[in-house]
Amino acid sequence: MNSWLYLFYFSFRRQLRPRRLVVAFILFAVIALLVVFRGFFEPWEVKSFSRWIIALPFCRFFLPIITLTLGTAIIGDDREDKTLVYLSIRPISRSSMYLAKLLGSLPLALGISLGAVCGLCAVTAFFGGPPLPLSELAWMFLPTITCATLAYLAFFGWLGAVFRHATLIGIAHVFLVEFFMGQVPGVLKRISISFYVRCMLYDAGGEHGIGPRNQAFFQPVGGDEAAITLISVAVGFLLLGMYWFSRREYRDLT
Repeated sequence: MNSWLYLFYFSFRRQLRPRRLVVAFILFAVIALLVVFRGFFEPWEVKSFSRWIIALPFCRFFLPIITLTLGTAIIGDDREDKTLVYLSIRPISRSSMYLAKLLGSLPLALGISLGAVCGLCAVTAFFGGPPLPLSELAWMFLPTITCATLAYLAFFGWLGAVFRHATLIGIAHVFLVEFFMGQVPGVLKRISISFYVRCMLYDAGGEHGIGPRNQAFFQPVGGDEAAITLISVAVGFLLLGMYWFSRREYRDLT
């Protein structure tokens, strides 16, 4: 247990690399500037803020990119630094090792994603925001962002355990699957995580008029079903990553 807890702490500390935090801050600053710029000309409403800030740049770009950089680094950092062999000699199983490293990345991923959405809500409230209390506006999005962060982090963590150049593959997935496939008609869009994220977002803000432009084209599922799907994706890819990491022989470590 001491080795497992140390590995958890070590993984969390290792994720606090300045370049990742700088990337997160720059992306957040760009979205915040969009909020400020629009707020000077026209007051924000709940519907417009949710559609043009949370649903588009935040959930479909900011969140996947941040979880991609953190998720692929769970195994990728040790593979690049040639320290994976050193970690493997600790008296814990490889599946437990993967679990500790992923859970060590989770606090930072949730801290960045939830902190960023609360920060955007605060910026919106300050610059002519919607007539809602800041706490109510932020709470509308927090469950959705939490489930999305769990699903994306588990998926990209598994991707990093499988492929050496997982970052490039993850970027291709974000733009081809999460962004492009999420726009196609029919049920094919349901293979993307972003589809269920938007379904949760539309369900949470339904009383404020938040929803797809074309209901028949988008064909959303219920908010509870979307949340269960995202949590199932997170648990499934976590277990798959533990199994894959415990069975795979990494030949490129020396």
